[in-house]
Amino acid sequence: MTAADTEKALQKAVNPAKTRKGKKILLAKEPQIIENDKQTMILKGAKTSGMVNDVLADMYKIRRQNTVMMAKSNPFLPFEDTQPLLDLLAKKDTSMFLFGSHNKKRPHNLVFGRTYDGQMLDMLEFGVTGFKKLCQFKQPKIPLGAKPCLIFNGDMFERYPEWGVVQNYLCDFFNTTKTSSINLQGLEYVLSFTACEPNILMMRSYEVNMKKSGTSTPYVELEEIGISLDLVLRRTQLAAPEVKKLALKQPKAAKIGKTKNITHDLAGSKLATVHMTKQNLQEMPQSRMKGSRKPEEGEFVKKSKRKVVKESGDEGAGEEEVEAMETS
Repeated sequence: MTAADTEKALQKAVNPAKTRKGKKILLAKEPQIIENDKQTMILKGAKTSGMVNDVLADMYKIRRQNTVMMAKSNPFLPFEDTQPLLDLLAKKDTSMFLFGSHNKKRPHNLVFGRTYDGQMLDMLEFGVTGFKKLCQFKQPKIPLGAKPCLIFNGDMFERYPEWGVVQNYLCDFFNTTKTSSINLQGLEYVLSFTACEPNILMMRSYEVNMKKSGTSTPYVELEEIGISLDLVLRRTQLAAPEVKKLALKQPKAAKIGKTKNITHDLAGSKLATVHMTKQNLQEMPQSRMKGSRKPEEGEFVKKSKRKVVKESGDEGAGEEEVEAMETS
């Protein structure tokens, strides 16, 4: 048991919930086998610039789902003292944050961070060098809840460990809900991230327009809709290896093992393969018509005649007797 778990257990024992609503809140904050969607907090520092305020407002519009926007200023210094920020995140039950500040040493500053089990996991500090607001683009905006397609350009995401963490964080930040598949018609907009030397990250947003191409694959056009953001990486605080190992660990109950001879189709129905021995269809009891089955031994066979009347237009018009077998 970690120190955070011990502290939570002591707090629960000293101050137990007295109402049903309080019990539900405490149960929701406890670790779950299948975690809910990650919540994000956007907050301001003691001093911010107009550009930082605009960036935070537009990021909230893009990431409005599962996001809390704090209106008041907070005199926090995430890289110097994380405890006040951790207390606020625990109070709002959020695990990710975006912190904006501005000073002479680090102008137009943005800090992205994640927490795990009540402690800071990693933090990334960027400086804003270029920015275009959403209102500067006249194209229609993306509706709430639409999932973006994330595109990462540049080999820096693979060459440097800190840029690999940047890519992982951006996937967490913009991946609001988890889905196993997506419809091609539901792909409405794209977020493109380009990393280049020296430590520059460019973020662009595009609307996806699908047009007829004469084939099964549509012709795709991208139209920029904002926001347009240019960042420079300043400082990083990466997670310790043992903390990162704990954060990536999955409980055994959450792991779905493969079941032999059982698959699922696109509709989610379960399909099973049953292996059986070779069957003799002649010996299987089947329901047959009375006239198609063979008479058994000792069974009386009665012959009967029925008349078939042919039409006058046919050759050999008239009546014809046809013998039929009847069994009793």
